[in-house]
Amino acid sequence: MQTNQSYHWLNTFFFLLISMFLSCSFATEKKYTFGKPYYPQQNIFNEEDNPQFESGEPYVVLDWIGNAFGFLSKLIINDSRMSNHKISEETKQYLKNYITENNMKDVKVRFNQYAPIEDLKQLWRSDNANPVLKYTIGLINWFFSALFPARIFSGCPIPYVCSGDHYNPYSNTINLYSDIPTVVLHEGGHAKDFSSRKYKSFYALGYSVPFFGALYPEARATDDAIRYLRYKCDRKVELSAYKTVYPAYSTYVFGQILGIASAVPGHIVGSSKASRFLREEIPECKLAYEMELNRPETKQK
Repeated sequence: MQTNQSYHWLNTFFFLLISMFLSCSFATEKKYTFGKPYYPQQNIFNEEDNPQFESGEPYVVLDWIGNAFGFLSKLIINDSRMSNHKISEETKQYLKNYITENNMKDVKVRFNQYAPIEDLKQLWRSDNANPVLKYTIGLINWFFSALFPARIFSGCPIPYVCSGDHYNPYSNTINLYSDIPTVVLHEGGHAKDFSSRKYKSFYALGYSVPFFGALYPEARATDDAIRYLRYKCDRKVELSAYKTVYPAYSTYVFGQILGIASAVPGHIVGSSKASRFLREEIPECKLAYEMELNRPETKQK
């Protein structure tokens, strides 16, 4: 009897997860809203000794090892650019524009960089984080990131050792290792989401709740990335976004149950969304494209 009841609850739980995932439709038809940080932000950066955007020095052997360690993330997303530790200027520019346009003056961005001492300073400077959580959970996060640098262990399958592209709400820092515009915009979406919160540290605490904690923040960050691309009429990158963000989000929904196979539902739904997108007419983007073609400098080319 007890076994049947447990089986019933497991089926119900699994059904709810599937329903929630399939009903998750990112609202590209909504007007894009630019970021309005809850707290007034000060520009604490300067180009001489503390720029807002920093890139790590390329080291061929080190980055090759990191690229090899990231094989699982490449397999899950089906994209070799995941955790490849070689981020193009074009991909960087996507995030730079996004950060600027969404009024995030105090967010630090590191592209494939390991800088533990500077990260500790950034944690100290982060004024909008709860001090108790910042100097407990924030310091623990810093310690593990210093001990197991994502510059090497990004996207690998070892729990508590490996990380990847992520936003750290305690130090207000985005760390990136993948050369995929949608991925960097997604992490920017996390920074934007957290910046709008009065109690961002407790919001971060809720994110760590097993099973359900990450679902809402991940959906918001993904939604914002896709809507930003729609606002920009970036058809090429938006198309690839459906094949990237849905498998990634699927791992949060089904990861505890399906393991590595958790990305499969996301690939199925993402491909369906991509096919629908190809058949979709976007009047605003069509008009913008026609205006671009009619510009004198475009005609001369």
